[in-house]
Amino acid sequence: MKKILILLLIILLTPKIGFSEELYPRGTGKSETKETHPIYFGYMEDYAKELRKAFENKRMFALCHWGTSYDIVVTREGDIKDVKISTMQNNYFDKKVKEIILSVKPLPFREGMNLDYMRFSIYLGYENFEDIHFSIGAFPRSPDNCFTVHITLKK
Repeated sequence: MKKILILLLIILLTPKIGFSEELYPRGTGKSETKETHPIYFGYMEDYAKELRKAFENKRMFALCHWGTSYDIVVTREGDIKDVKISTMQNNYFDKKVKEIILSVKPLPFREGMNLDYMRFSIYLGYENFEDIHFSIGAFPRSPDNCFTVHITLKK
């Protein structure tokens, strides 16, 4: 009986060890892909699907080759903060894209995502083709990783 109690105490006091995906350090020449980092890419893919749905449903005037990009910070809880425009089109379109981004609340981070926040660069625009692209890169002059979501709709 004592052995069982000791074993139970050891199990209860042992910290839980969970799987976590580590992003590659800068300068290694390695790129994160969907195969090497499925948790991060799955999160970005789900977020991109919701952004695309909101972008498709937004009623606004737009022309082909119009696009706007915003840099945002998403916290572990799924809150959006520090919204800054990085690529401008015009006041009207920029405002509409910002409304779309703020209308889509990101999900809280998944288990295995070991970051406190993620810096996103989100581009929404119109071209002669449709595309959704996401990647992990680097922000210039910043130690943060850049999680890019690029959504293009056909106009």
